[in-house]
Amino acid sequence: MAAEYLFMEFLLEYREYWKTDEGCTEEEVTEIEEKWGVKFPRSYREIYLILGESYGFGLIDDDGDQFEDYEHIKRSAEELVASSTKPDFVIDENMFVFGCFITNMIFYFFKLDEGDDPPVYRWGGECTLAAESLSLFIRNQIWYKGYLALKEYKRSGKI
Repeated sequence: MAAEYLFMEFLLEYREYWKTDEGCTEEEVTEIEEKWGVKFPRSYREIYLILGESYGFGLIDDDGDQFEDYEHIKRSAEELVASSTKPDFVIDENMFVFGCFITNMIFYFFKLDEGDDPPVYRWGGECTLAAESLSLFIRNQIWYKGYLALKEYKRSGKI
């Protein structure tokens, strides 16, 4: 039986187009959650199920840093806040940092208690709303828009 995706089904075509490896199993995602002591919102869980673990921290366009795991990316975000001119922002246990660009001093996170397709926030000295949902955030990333443009370009016969 095929998995049912509520938020990230559009990534199935992306995976097929680029012939990426299969995603994680439900059991593997549960193991990742247990290891990090979190429960992913459904939309983020679907990213792992469709694209695999390597995409979990590689979602933002300007993510030029490689992170070993969740603790590493979270610690990096905390260091950015501590070194800022406004160090009063606190990354609490309800925030899940999934993207961090140290050079530009920004990171992205969602709150674990804001639903199955939560808003995405950007911190870059102050906290702002980056997208009303994680699925919308993904659809607005240059890597995804580039894929759509390339697919359309090929479909039109220009390649």
